[in-house]
Parts: sequence; C-alpha cells; structure tokens
Amino acid sequence: MPRWTDFLHRLRGESRAEDRDRMRAVLALNRQLAAAAGRQQVLTVLVDEAVRLFGAERGFLVTPAGAAPGFQVEVARNLDREAVPNAARKVSRTILARALEQGEGLFSDDAQADELGAAASVADLRLRSVLSMPLRVGDRILGCLYLDHRFHAGVFSERDLPWLMAFADQGAIVLHLHELLAQNRAQAEALAAHNRSLQAAVAAQAEALAAPAPLARETLKHAFPGLLGEAPAFLRALQVLDRVAATDLPVLLTGESGTGKELAARALHAAGPRRRGEFVALNTAAIAEGLLESELFGHSRGAFTGAERDRPGLLRQAAGGTLFLDEVTEMDFDLQAKLLRALEAGVVRPVGGDREFGIDVRLVAATNREPRQAIADGRLREDLYFRLAVVTVHLPSLRERPEDVVPLAQHFLAAVAREQGAAPPAIAADLGAALRARPWPGNVRQLRNEMQRLWALAAGGPLSPALLSPADPEPAVGPRPDLLDLAQLERWAIERALAAAKGNKAEAARLLGIGRRTLYSKLGQRPAPDG
Repeated sequence: MPRWTDFLHRLRGESRAEDRDRMRAVLALNRQLAAAAGRQQVLTVLVDEAVRLFGAERGFLVTPAGAAPGFQVEVARNLDREAVPNAARKVSRTILARALEQGEGLFSDDAQADELGAAASVADLRLRSVLSMPLRVGDRILGCLYLDHRFHAGVFSERDLPWLMAFADQGAIVLHLHELLAQNRAQAEALAAHNRSLQAAVAAQAEALAAPAPLARETLKHAFPGLLGEAPAFLRALQVLDRVAATDLPVLLTGESGTGKELAARALHAAGPRRRGEFVALNTAAIAEGLLESELFGHSRGAFTGAERDRPGLLRQAAGGTLFLDEVTEMDFDLQAKLLRALEAGVVRPVGGDREFGIDVRLVAATNREPRQAIADGRLREDLYFRLAVVTVHLPSLRERPEDVVPLAQHFLAAVAREQGAAPPAIAADLGAALRARPWPGNVRQLRNEMQRLWALAAGGPLSPALLSPADPEPAVGPRPDLLDLAQLERWAIERALAAAKGNKAEAARLLGIGRRTLYSKLGQRPAPDG
C-alpha cells in the first residue's frame, strides 16, 4: 500500500519525464494486449514490453504447474526479442517462491551483494539486478513477471516496483479474461456433447419403442393401479412407464388434454425409488408469468412487493421426490432457459437471492402439444426438450383406445355409487354402444364427468343413453364475418374452437394453437388453477 500511495502521489504532482513515458507505455500495452489473438501472444507481448521498458537483459513469464508442485516457464525472451533456451534453468527458484507462494514483489539492486546472494539459485545463475512481481486476480496468483540482468547491478530501482505492479495487473486481467473465455468454450462444447448424447438417447428410445413386444399387464413389473385400461395403445404407454419407473430419468408425457398425464406422473413417482419423497405438481399455464419464476426457484425476503419471507421454491420443495410440470410448452421462453441452466448445474438461485442451493429432484413434464411442432413454433426450447425428453411417453386419446371406454365408464360409475353408499350399476348394451360411438375430445376427464352427470340425472333409475349430453351440439356461433375485421374474425374462431371442444378451454386453446392463458385473456377471464 505505501508503494501505491507513493506511486499515485508522483503521478498527481511530482511526475518526471520517465514516469510520463512509463504511463504512455502502460496505456500502449493495454492496446496491444487487447489486440492479442490468444494467450501465448498476450504473454509474449507482456514480457517483450516489460524487458524494453525496464531495460532488463531477460524477461520470463512463469505460471504454477497446475495441480503438481513447481512452476513452468511459458515465455522467456531477451532484449533482442528472441526466445531464451533452457528457460526453466535460467530463473531463480528462491525469487519465484516469493512471487508464486507468498504473492510478493521483489527488487534487488545487486543480488550478489544482498540477502539473495545466500540462495544457491541466485549464486549459480550469477544474477545481479532482479525485479519480479506476481500477476494477481483477487486472491489468485496467475503467475509471475520476472526480469533480471546478469552483467550489471543497479539496472532496476525500488521506484520500478509500483510500475511493474501496474504492468503485471494489466497482464493478469487479460489472462483472466482469456481463462474465462476458455472455460465458456469448454462449457459450450460440453453442453453440445451432452445434447448430442440426449439426442442419441431419444433416438434409441424411439427405436426401442418401435420394436414389437407382447402387450399384457401381467408382463409389467409395476401394477399402476391408478392407470386403467387394456387397449394395446394404452398398454404400450404403460410398458415404457414400467421400464423407467425405477430410474431417475426425466420423462416427458405427451397426449391430448384429459388423457391422464398427471395420473401417469403420480404413478411413476409411486412406483419409483423416490416414492418416500414429495410429489409436487405445477400447472405452468395456471401461474402468471411474473410469478412462475418465484414459484419454481423460490425468492428471498424483499425480492419484490409481497415477498415478506424467504420461500424455497418447488424445485427445492420436491427434494428427494418428483416435480411434475404440466403444460411445460406454455412456459415463458426465457424462463425455460433458466430452468435448463438449473437442471444442468443442479443448483438454483432464488429470485433476489445471492446464494445457490443444490437440487435433487426427478423431473416429469407434460404437454398436450406435439413437442417437435412446439419447437418449430418457438414455444419450446430445443435444448430444454432434449433435457426433459430423455424418455417420452405418449398417452393415447380415448379415440385410440375405444375398447377401454366402457370399462372406464363402469369404473367411474362404481366410484360414484360407492360415495353414495349404493351398489355399482351395470352398463347396458345400448348405453355401452352410445358411449363407444362418441369422439370424446375431452378424453378420460370428459368421460368421468359425463358418468358423474349421468348418475345424478338417473337419480337411482336406469342409466339410459337418452340421459347423456347431446353428442353433437350445434355450434353456438354465427356465420364467418364477411369483412376482414380482425376482432370479429378472432371472436368467430374462438367460438368455433370452444364449440368443437365442447366448452373445454384448454382443448380449444390447443385447437387454436395458442396458450391457455392467451385464450382466457381474449375472453376476459382468469384461468382456473386446475386447468
């Protein structure tokens, strides 16, 4: 500190021509270092300019030898800007130890005549004038700038130390930037390699799923009691769930609204090694964009208005268990990038916080969109897709499993009857035929709701097909507007989609190719938390 105080004092008042020349040299060095193409060129420029400015015979740039003890000479140059041969034998280990281990600069007017003369390396090398300074970034020592002259004493003076420190600091900053750039390149290459690996895993999974396999519940290792059905399309989905249940692999569930994606996620959790942990479900489309980041990552007290206490967030809340992200393609694109970084690094930083916390969670995501189309439409990041879709499971619609319609209807009616303390009713042939004939755009959820309605309307009497909701209600929409009025056309399209989806807003949004929150906004409504 006294050296720097003296240095700044001279620059402000008592500057000499030599000091002004050195200041210009330092500024010129900055420009040269900024223009240098790589690490080796940076170090060479630094040493050459130091030798020239301080009148040294030789200059060396020495760095620690990685994890092993010792050092390595990266650059060794003489006054003629030529490489010094056998450089590792031309530097004093005693002088280097002070710089690399103790972090101290060193000046000697005549090393043969002062305390340094007792060092064997100084005596053997017959060093006279010596000047050295560590290259520091914070508490880290990146190396040492080492100048000497073997033939003349008094080449350097103590006034040179602060100037050499300024020189070394500039070199340390540029070295550190090159180090960070190298780390970023390495991380980008590692991420690209990881994505290629995930792509290969997805391709291998698709190939494995394409292979024919016997379809029977008896062949499954897990019962999955909450997932009902015997149709081949449904059993194929169960087979994939069965294979990955005992792993921690991320799973992406696809399928139309109402096909039971959350039930499948819960079944995975219950059958896997994390079943003693918590199952946490989040419908990303039901949370306002401004709050979703806090919901996932947590927040620190005072991070925003209303943040009266620290909150861990669902990624930490589900530690040791499973986090289910429904409608993941409705998540903001920037937030998808933050989620990807958290999953890659295994840590989260709460909103407004300055600490990172480790996460240990199995992620199961779901979407009612076709993922590749969502990527093409800019709704889903491709890199996040490869992270989420290590295993993809498609849950078929009821139209793809018509043989399951009547057994599922029977199951739902029996559940309603048990709640009412009544005997489970049987489904007659005419009712079964009517149920199988319907398209069920709302899938299993719509079928369950319809059976609850049918039980209520029957009031203990026979379950007649006449009590079912109209199969094909007339769309309550007007003719297509003749004028190219954007507002009228938009309203007309929304009404047609709602009619086609029988009022199911999530399905209507899917048909329109917009997010559910967007549809609610256009209708002037707020989305229901349960979707």
